[in-house]
Amino acid sequence: MRGTRFVVALGLVSSVVACKREAASAPAPAPQAAPQPAMQPAVTPIAWSDTATRFRAQPGAMLTLLCPPNGAPGTVWGSDTYSDDSSICTAAAHSGRITRAAGGVVQIQITPGQPSYQGTVRAGETTRHYAAFPGSFVIVGGPQPGLVAVPVPRVNGNGVNIGGVQINVGGGGAAESPWSTSATSHRGQNGQSFTHECPAGGTLATVWGTDVYSDDSSICSAAVHAGRVTLAEGGSVTVFVHPGRGRYAGSERNGVTSRQYATFPGSFAFTPAVAPEVTGPPGVTAATWTTSATQFRAMPGSRQQVWCPPGGSPGTVWGRGPFTDDSSICTAAVFAGRITFEEGGVVRLRPGPGRSEYRGATRNGVTTRDYAVFPGSFDVTR
Repeated sequence: MRGTRFVVALGLVSSVVACKREAASAPAPAPQAAPQPAMQPAVTPIAWSDTATRFRAQPGAMLTLLCPPNGAPGTVWGSDTYSDDSSICTAAAHSGRITRAAGGVVQIQITPGQPSYQGTVRAGETTRHYAAFPGSFVIVGGPQPGLVAVPVPRVNGNGVNIGGVQINVGGGGAAESPWSTSATSHRGQNGQSFTHECPAGGTLATVWGTDVYSDDSSICSAAVHAGRVTLAEGGSVTVFVHPGRGRYAGSERNGVTSRQYATFPGSFAFTPAVAPEVTGPPGVTAATWTTSATQFRAMPGSRQQVWCPPGGSPGTVWGRGPFTDDSSICTAAVFAGRITFEEGGVVRLRPGPGRSEYRGATRNGVTTRDYAVFPGSFDVTR
């Protein structure tokens, strides 16, 4: 143990004369420890479209992330506690921790799924309601003091507020802009139809699917995507209710980019009859181009087969083989040269344990990303 050192000089003692008083040296000054720099958490740059789903298996984890300036807002479900498929940066803006224009550093903590998520308007950002979801995150520190979150009304298919506070959302004069209205209130009324009015000068909202859309999609935005109305002029559309489907293909049409999604319990279209779902070969798991391998994490070393439909759009992939198991299986297969986006096909994969590092690369028109430790992986095999 380091401490203060004392050096004591003793005077000589004479047997003849009186003893001299001991002479003691002054204590030496204690050495000063060099100042230690404060430890700062590692900051990971992300895009405004990035979500927290890949961290779902790490409840309690604290992450420090950097959102770039001039961000394009993404979709967010919840308030204070957000579903983990929400845009992290947009949730941070909703909490007042950053702004779209300036971006900035935000810290989040991964939390368990919640039975429901309440949408609100705060700091100029509007979030959505949702029911039970398996993963969540919170903004560390919570919203900036003084910010007020106003509940978003829950409006049914007839435009009637069935909960929340009557407010204007998206600049419309009604409780909820008709351009953000979905068809979820008609779910289960398969074969029936209803009419929806899209006012001129609308604002696009999120859409999943092509020709057949998940029923939580914006009806008016889907109508623009399908060529039924225009954003500038609006118009009236007839909506037909259809059963849920195993997959929804994303595409870009008429200035609207729709998203891909997997199984969803309800659909709608603008025609009474729709093309049947395309299914994969017997005994092969049908996938979308966003399907990941996390479902196989508990089966390391097993051999799995999934079918990727034709006309795919690239998803995000981390690694160059093995890949993180939350990567898009189909996109990883294109990277590995097993299939193409145009034709799709059957992909064989082998789940594996997590790794301490994943290095990205560019092959076959696909660029994958670097990542650090992640709890699950997979390889595309022949």
